[in-house]
Amino acid sequence: MDQKDLVAKITAEIINRLQLDGGSHKQTVPFASSPSGPRSVLVLLTGANRHTDQVVHQVGKIAECASVIKVAFSGSAQNCIGVPAIRRVAPNAQILTEGNIWKVLEDVDTLCLPSMSLHMLSKLVHLQADTWVSILALSGMTKGLRVIGCAESLLPAEINSDYVPAAIKRRMDALLSDAQEMGMEICPIEQLMDCVCSKSVSRTVPKTSQTSTSAGCDAKSGECSACGLCVEHRVRDVEKMVSSGAKRIATTVGAPVALELAKYIDHTLLKPEATEDQVRKLCEEARKHTFASVCINPSWVALASQMLKGSPVKVCTVIGFPLGATTATAKAIETRDAIANGANEIDMVINVGALKSGNDAVVKDDIEAVVMAARGHAIVKVILETALLTKEEKIKACLLAKMAGADFVKTSTGFVPGGATVEDIALMRETVGPEMGVKASGGIRDTKTASDMVAAGATRLGASASVAIISGQAASGKGY
Repeated sequence: MDQKDLVAKITAEIINRLQLDGGSHKQTVPFASSPSGPRSVLVLLTGANRHTDQVVHQVGKIAECASVIKVAFSGSAQNCIGVPAIRRVAPNAQILTEGNIWKVLEDVDTLCLPSMSLHMLSKLVHLQADTWVSILALSGMTKGLRVIGCAESLLPAEINSDYVPAAIKRRMDALLSDAQEMGMEICPIEQLMDCVCSKSVSRTVPKTSQTSTSAGCDAKSGECSACGLCVEHRVRDVEKMVSSGAKRIATTVGAPVALELAKYIDHTLLKPEATEDQVRKLCEEARKHTFASVCINPSWVALASQMLKGSPVKVCTVIGFPLGATTATAKAIETRDAIANGANEIDMVINVGALKSGNDAVVKDDIEAVVMAARGHAIVKVILETALLTKEEKIKACLLAKMAGADFVKTSTGFVPGGATVEDIALMRETVGPEMGVKASGGIRDTKTASDMVAAGATRLGASASVAIISGQAASGKGY
């Protein structure tokens, strides 16, 4: 039986077992339709733009997938879009034109700005919210809700984007970049419903910019000649691409590997004897090299959050670590506490014993408790501890994590002999498909191993030897 057939077979077995299980699990449905859409979406409509028809169409699509949809109008949006147009496509939508900010945001988990004007974007970036709708948007961002905007609507309807000067376009890109740094997700208007109603959002690079030449680049007249030297000579441009959602950057022979690998790495220190000075050093290195995150034990989250404030480096912590044998309730409480202290990413350990006992519903519920506790505030990576699992159990664990709505699957804690392998990463990638992240952790100590993991399908690497990896050196010691 080949790998695809094995995944399909185990998928059918899991679904059948969950459907036959007692209690609440009788209603379980296949994971293809399972991560349900958002609980409640607040759509903020502003400005006058040429995409009005698309905006209305997307609002209707969002209304089909969201449990509750609220629509708030600015004064200009009432004039150019109009309440009747929204009523036609979303008859059950709660139409809002004024009201208490916190009452409006109650139970909302996603904010959507399909007709985001340049005026609105500038207000948000410069924290100058002074209208009801802009205060709603900024309040949602400060609460850590998902906020999704569309860049196509920035220009007023009477301005043709083809004739906007490059300098103005660059300034618009800078505003979008600042908004993304604040947590806003940017997607094309035609993909808005998919972005809002799916848990994993594929963020795109804004389409407004025109590439300019700089030292070391042989492009002429603003057109890229694909010389492959961007990672060496246009560092800030490449960093913007990565922060906007790019997962791979192409380079030429001899270009440094640091930029290519640094964005994959969770700079990790999980030793029980880790000191405050060591955690501070970890954060300083992460900021210097712009690693994806620091991964530290929960007691250090507040310190790391303070040290990394204003940087793109996320704060990741571990839940149920390292055994995964605590209850789902305990893991959910740990998760909420970590987020309150500043965590952006949660790495939880799966209930290995329940998995090996065939208790699929227990495993799924365990993961789902953490996903729900983190929803709208942090992404969730599920640690499988692959060294303890058979091939079939690895596939099952990946499928259950996907069904529970997790964002990543991860190989190891680093506390069990045997860490990440290329074979396991390839198997995990095959099982979860392209929509989930795969994190390789445990035993990654040099550049070649890290690169091999990425080539096999890893989109994140957990390593304590991060500086050595991006420097092309082999690190001494072992594990975390």
